[in-house]
Amino acid sequence: MPRAVLFDMFGTLLPGGSRAERDAVTGAMAADLGVGVADLAALWAATYDDRARGLLGDLDDTLAFLSGRLGADPTPDARARAAARRLEFTASLHRRTWALPALTALADVGVPIGLVSDCTIETPMVWDAGPLAGFFGAVSMSCVTGIRKPEPEAYLRATGDLGVDPGECLFVGDGGSHELSGAAALGMTVRRYTSPHSGDRVDPDTWDGPQIDNLLGVLDLL
Repeated sequence: MPRAVLFDMFGTLLPGGSRAERDAVTGAMAADLGVGVADLAALWAATYDDRARGLLGDLDDTLAFLSGRLGADPTPDARARAAARRLEFTASLHRRTWALPALTALADVGVPIGLVSDCTIETPMVWDAGPLAGFFGAVSMSCVTGIRKPEPEAYLRATGDLGVDPGECLFVGDGGSHELSGAAALGMTVRRYTSPHSGDRVDPDTWDGPQIDNLLGVLDLL
């Protein structure tokens, strides 16, 4: 039986935001930076892997790089306004988490909990002030480690910090980033989390196995 749980973040513990929300933030950022909305949206998507691996630096560096690629040179104040919009959007997603009852229940019975997330630099910038941080004994964020799921080290960073073997872990995720098949390959027990809140998935997994639709169901698997 698993004795520790690793969670994905976006689509599993909190929403990724609707297309309309993301478009609105991108549009406001584009106005701040003096670039075209469609151009920024396309480049934002095209650079996801670099941003998710932390290769473009901090958020200000990222905005300066993207603006330069689009032929613009926004002032530091303009970049700061755009960054603030992105950070507030990211923080709002964390505030909308639906996972607190399950995380609280796991913590109450002393189950070690880890996070394995493909995310960009905004996430660690808002993490400590958000509602999830206090529950996790291990956090593996791709923009910090430079390692994305399903690469084994993305998971092994978390299991190592928790002091457990992969075979002792339950991994729960919505199936983005080929995360489920990656966890299963390491011998983890795997459950796909299905929810109407999950939204779009990046690099969706083709793994076909057991599912749960309520995170409290995790306790029945331990």
